[in-house]
Amino acid sequence: MSTGQSRKRLTKLMLLLGAVRWYNVALLALAQYIIAFFVFGEHRTMIQLLLDRKLHLIVLSSSFAVAGAFIINVFYDADKDLVNRSKFAILYRLMGQEFLLNTYAIFTILCILLALIASFKVFIFMAGLVFLFWLYSHKLQKIALIREVSASLLAISPLLAVWLHFAQMHYGFLLYLGSLLVLAFNREVVKDLQGNTGNIIFGYKTVVVSAGSEFSKKWLFTVNLLVVLLWLFGNLNFNTNIGFYSIISLFALCMSLFVSLFVRFSSNSNIYPMADALLKAAIVIHVLSPVVVLWM
Repeated sequence: MSTGQSRKRLTKLMLLLGAVRWYNVALLALAQYIIAFFVFGEHRTMIQLLLDRKLHLIVLSSSFAVAGAFIINVFYDADKDLVNRSKFAILYRLMGQEFLLNTYAIFTILCILLALIASFKVFIFMAGLVFLFWLYSHKLQKIALIREVSASLLAISPLLAVWLHFAQMHYGFLLYLGSLLVLAFNREVVKDLQGNTGNIIFGYKTVVVSAGSEFSKKWLFTVNLLVVLLWLFGNLNFNTNIGFYSIISLFALCMSLFVSLFVRFSSNSNIYPMADALLKAAIVIHVLSPVVVLWM
């Protein structure tokens, strides 16, 4: 193999890692293990969990599903990204559509095969998830509000595969998942504000395109305020003995409220990358938070 071909393949590999957002895939895998060990694994030893073959298959299958979702999203968003993320879009175009689609097909097959080895129940879940990821990229992301809600739900849906494996009710996990959903939803709206120009040009009917930037910012702040008030009402009126999960969910909701307030009273569009970065940091902290249970 010539040096030129080797460099070309290495470049494609580096671009592919960027396209699948390997850091998001790695964070998802870490989140699944954290949930398995620190949320559902309280009656199991660490050795039992480490030897849990089915859990590892679920994590691998989910990773390929999410990596494939990012690839198909790059494929469908190629034109829009030329406006919103021009440098990245040009780099991704160097990979070529055929390479992207072939990689997507390989990742999807690996996801389905690993899920089938795990169990038929996991196979059905993962097959449905792969279809929904494609449906979002192909159709749902062009429908206002459906776009933001479906993207948020799909972002946290792989974590449900772990719950499916352990098949036990855990109210703390539901609270953890719900507050993570709020963070994800806020990030989707902030991304819509940030990429509004490309969305308008290529006909993506986001909340921001449909309702306008100013109304969307007011609406987002109102929604977050109502969610925090509902949380306070629920915690004051119901004795749910899940104190730690209440604390981390309150952190997530307050962070979402703070960012929405930050965005609401800013007229400078340069504030959106900072708001996005704050929400990213909050999501990472929230994902890692169950580890604290070990020292409590």
